[in-house]
Amino acid sequence: MNQVVMITGPASTAERGWLKPAFPFSVRAHFFEQEQSVPDGEGGRSFAWRSLCGVDAFSTRQAPMFEAGNWTRCKKCEQQVTRRAAA
Repeated sequence: MNQVVMITGPASTAERGWLKPAFPFSVRAHFFEQEQSVPDGEGGRSFAWRSLCGVDAFSTRQAPMFEAGNWTRCKKCEQQVTRRAAA
């Protein structure tokens, strides 16, 4: 079965927050923090991301991170955000 995903809106420029990666495809938005930025060899940069629940993602100019919009948020990430806010 093929999955078709449509994301509208501009790519995010945030270094952390509720984001939706282009790859890997998931049905939820996660709270990501940018871990690393390296040159990609084409004059741009590649970024490594990790969510609070442990999902790894990578983004480039061609496959950016997007704002979460109305995607369902990850429950584990929500719990971590709540715990951090309470501490």
